[in-house]
Amino acid sequence: MKPARARGWYLWCAVLACVALAAIAATFLRPTSQAATIADRLAGERWYVVAFRHTPIGHFRTRNNRTAAGDFEFRTELRFKLGPGEQTRIEDRLVFHRRPPHRLLIAEHASFADDAPQLQITLGNGYAETTAGDEKQRKPTDTDLTLAEYLTVERWLASTFRSGTGEDSANGDVVHAGTVDFDRLAIVTQRWRVSENGETLPKSVEITKEDDQRTTRVVLDQNHVPLRMEIGNLFFMQRVADETAARIWEQSARLFATNGTQVPVNEHIANAEALQHLVLAVDHERDEAIWPGASATQLTAEADPRVPAKEEDIARARAITASFPADDSRVQALAARAVAGIEDQHAQADALTLFVHHHLRYHDSDSARTVYDTLRERRGDCTEFADLYTTLARAIGLPARTVVGLVYRADEQAFAAHAWNEVAIDETWRGVDPTWGATRLDATHLRLPDDWALAALAQLPDIKFRVLEAHY
Repeated sequence: MKPARARGWYLWCAVLACVALAAIAATFLRPTSQAATIADRLAGERWYVVAFRHTPIGHFRTRNNRTAAGDFEFRTELRFKLGPGEQTRIEDRLVFHRRPPHRLLIAEHASFADDAPQLQITLGNGYAETTAGDEKQRKPTDTDLTLAEYLTVERWLASTFRSGTGEDSANGDVVHAGTVDFDRLAIVTQRWRVSENGETLPKSVEITKEDDQRTTRVVLDQNHVPLRMEIGNLFFMQRVADETAARIWEQSARLFATNGTQVPVNEHIANAEALQHLVLAVDHERDEAIWPGASATQLTAEADPRVPAKEEDIARARAITASFPADDSRVQALAARAVAGIEDQHAQADALTLFVHHHLRYHDSDSARTVYDTLRERRGDCTEFADLYTTLARAIGLPARTVVGLVYRADEQAFAAHAWNEVAIDETWRGVDPTWGATRLDATHLRLPDDWALAALAQLPDIKFRVLEAHY
């Protein structure tokens, strides 16, 4: 028999050995959730070419891995350039805890114009922090998201096809997946549906995100990794072998070769501000409409258009987002000053139009700018005027949105790209133009539908207008 001191030493060694084994087991033999298994299977780096229709405009990279601590990390990077100005870079990062239920630890978003930071957003631990230049804002928000919720589509597909009933039971099914909406500074739910293209199953799967604003289609390979993505029938992403193949866009011609986007018109439109009704002939080589709802050969516009506002559109036009920080104390103070003593909503909309028109100085800019930049510098182009208006209107409870279209420029005898606003009052959209200080739109404001604006703008160099009718 060993001496007592020796027995004590062996006992401590045994205890320490058990603790060490327990630690090792906790690290390497921990229970593995389905979400963790799928996340590990998705690990790696992948590259995609980003195209606008058939024109390469950028690249997209995904990197899914474990951190040094063993947490699950998902990174994406998007780089693109549409014209001769600055390159845009957007980086997102999500980290989920290594242990079940694998809750979201942090979500980060950063946008850059070339290498200059424009906007940084961080969500985590029940808070969202937004940084734009020297401006910071922090507020409580929903950050409760698990890895299983984030990978709902992948888990659903894995379970369905493992059961051998994928083609019969999954086709047409709908699932709800959680994700981070950085603009809304919150966790949101997306609806995804397996397409009716049943013959692609199970080697590849096509899923569609059901969204009121645009359709997103994704084709997944047998490991449920995206092969192709299509957004709104305009933007496409195709997986390629490596970085060299993804960066082909850097040798391509820019989508917009110049900063000026104009459509010449055959005759001068006199006194456009008083124009009530306008009909334009559209001359271009393509036998298609330049935007939905318009004839391929003719456009009609009325002064001061009033359009019924849908409930879901009004809700979106009230939202406080990173792009429109209507809850910022400086924004609210400025909005209150602009409409001081005014109760009628139409009068408030008019007062805000004139306030923004006089508060800002017009200045052309090629770089991406935030509302915070505009507030600080008190200058901007038509987009900055419109975005500030949208933010101020939402701050006082007026549903408002920034819209894009064409307006007549008498000095150029042409229609040029422009941004203005629409405000929902009594369930009806009415337009205002803070850049020009117009509380009533003339008939030369040609609005482009949100989903088709970029497509129409890209076609403008090949289009000419002819005046068919002009009534005052």
